Amino acid sequence: MKLKNIIYIVILLFITLIGMWAVPALVNKATYTSDQYPFVYYSTVLKDIGLIDYKNKKFPMEDLKGNKYNTAQFDSLMPMLNYRQLMTDGKLPDSINGQKITPQLLRAKSVVYRYKPSDINTPVNGLYILFETMPKRVGLEIPDDVFRLKNSIEFIDAQTNTVNTEKSRLFQRALDKEGFQYPAQWLAGNPNPRKPYDEGYFVLDAGNQLFHMKMVNGRAYVKNTKIGEKIEASYFSMLEVADKRFYGFLFSKQGEIYIIENDGANYRTVKLDTDPIDMQKDEVILMGNMFDWTVSVVTPLAKKNYALDANTLKRIGEHTINRTPGKWDAVSKWASPLYLTLEKSESSYIKPYFHYTGIYGFAANIILALLVVIFISGSPKRKIFNGIYILFTGIAGLIALLILPNSKNK
Repeated sequence: MKLKNIIYIVILLFITLIGMWAVPALVNKATYTSDQYPFVYYSTVLKDIGLIDYKNKKFPMEDLKGNKYNTAQFDSLMPMLNYRQLMTDGKLPDSINGQKITPQLLRAKSVVYRYKPSDINTPVNGLYILFETMPKRVGLEIPDDVFRLKNSIEFIDAQTNTVNTEKSRLFQRALDKEGFQYPAQWLAGNPNPRKPYDEGYFVLDAGNQLFHMKMVNGRAYVKNTKIGEKIEASYFSMLEVADKRFYGFLFSKQGEIYIIENDGANYRTVKLDTDPIDMQKDEVILMGNMFDWTVSVVTPLAKKNYALDANTLKRIGEHTINRTPGKWDAVSKWASPLYLTLEKSESSYIKPYFHYTGIYGFAANIILALLVVIFISGSPKRKIFNGIYILFTGIAGLIALLILPNSKNK
């Protein structure tokens, strides 16, 4: 093959790739609308799931039987969700389900959590902050050092950029004593200093054992939770809740969700009674109170809603809302069977991503290729090349062929 032809093909492929990114991006901009699902919350009073539309000022709530409720009824039927409004109106009940309630208790038992696939698909710098869990003064103070943990643990002074040998050795001995196997696979903690207290980090070692590490009165606390003997841990999200019932949410490699509780001297897992999720695609939204938790799992095809008993985390209700395809779904599957993006919502990384839309795009490419072969002039050999190229690259390939100088005569 002549050098001139090689250069031509390289430029053609380059322009085609740009077209496979630019054309769908413009079409997406013109047609895409985000998925619209109603807000879902379990009613402790109705003992059923409610669908909430805050835009509907007259009847903001509807139950699964189709009954609609006005604003005042909505506040009363959802006291766990609207307790602040009920307090303002002087209508907050003294007890619910025979259990006395107070605003302080409601706040302490409130749980709000969200998981997104980008939480696990995001770059990390490998440096972490370790707070003192029992500070002498009220509130958490940001320490003067950071640490890294891979093949060993090292604490590094942030000002001098030197290793604190004594502190590093202190935690190294604690990790070794508990049988920690290097290198560490991942660490999970909450570096926000505005949280009410600190529980350090949960660390997965090379042997798939989950360890709890924190600093108590300047001393190293490291303990093997033994959870790895029962569960294949994939991800952990620390959540220091107000009532200190649990440490956070643990996700298994099978997509099951657990909370980790401190059962005295041991660590106990309680599974949320929900179906396994796809951690690479699904989003989890959890809102809990002292009576029940509402868990919504948004998948590419639906929003699955679960109501769980707050104590046992067993399922007490469920409702699935199927996704309604938008204009982008209809246009994209016909425009091209394959298109390119440089980012996606499930990841914080910027890199090329190819998306396959289905067989419909190939049908459109066949029609486009036939039209080009019939109506665009050129030698038979050139027509065959154009037709085959457009068959696989679609509109982006056609644009590239038209842009290149003298492309018809090649």
